[in-house]
Amino acid sequence: MKIAVYSPNWVGDAALSLPFVYHIKQKYPNSELIIICKEWVQSVYQNNPNIDKIISIAVTESRGITNTFRLGFLLRKEKIEIFYTLTDSFRSSFVLWLSKSKKRIGYNSQGRGFFLTSKVKLPLKKIHRYKKYLKLIEKDDIPSEKTLIYFKKEEVEWAKHEIEEIGIKNPVGLFPFSVSETRTFPNEKISEWLNGSKENFLIFGAKNDGQKANVIINENKNISIVSLCGKYSLRQSMTLISLCKYALAADSGLGHISSIIKVPTISFFGANRAFVTKPLGKSCVVIDQSNRCSPCKKNICCLKSIHKDDVNSSINSLI
Repeated sequence: MKIAVYSPNWVGDAALSLPFVYHIKQKYPNSELIIICKEWVQSVYQNNPNIDKIISIAVTESRGITNTFRLGFLLRKEKIEIFYTLTDSFRSSFVLWLSKSKKRIGYNSQGRGFFLTSKVKLPLKKIHRYKKYLKLIEKDDIPSEKTLIYFKKEEVEWAKHEIEEIGIKNPVGLFPFSVSETRTFPNEKISEWLNGSKENFLIFGAKNDGQKANVIINENKNISIVSLCGKYSLRQSMTLISLCKYALAADSGLGHISSIIKVPTISFFGANRAFVTKPLGKSCVVIDQSNRCSPCKKNICCLKSIHKDDVNSSINSLI
């Protein structure tokens, strides 16, 4: 039997889908589990023993009605019996319908119920996103201490060699950037939080974050900081992060990754978002100062309310 899962589109949400992936395989241990995902989140699912096949969608093929039909017809050849969509988009449900899978399961939102054979009502109250995914299969727990992201031995050996080449020891991951500008660390707060630190920081980010990373380095010349922005693929970055002593993370995909791979992670949240999207795992402490700002003015005010003592106490609680 073939079972498919239409993945969320963002790295953080893909990470939050991993308990769902685990439980699906537990529910149907003899099935062939297929993940359909955008190519930029594929790294989250690689080498996962619960997944038998990954079908990734290239950036150039992720938009437009023609590409939607093409994907649906491609999946029809897979002869999928049960197909879940973890996104609430109309497009994903249409792809499920085009695939002609026997059972098509997802939330009944955005007028897409026609395309689903099993229409699940959206939760009446806000719940954490990973629980929203698990509700589709009537589960609500995280596998206790289960590995959810897997690295090959060769990947870890490569990362160790790369860290040596960079020339630092016991690196600390710094993920100051987010897809939302209001969730990105303010530069003046980075300077406050890192002031006097003897740690060796590695900044991780996309290629277009490189210039912003250089500004951070120039404003903190007395701190050991190296930018890796745009120098490695997401998968390579994930492996390098796995070797970090701990990580300071904006509300971002990398913060989710580091926590799941059991790197002690201090995640900075605002606008009461932590309740719905905080990282999974016991390796994470969330700093959320939403209560300091009323009425809420979104993430940036919350981040500016976080002080050095907040950061230091969180670090000390984890390491």
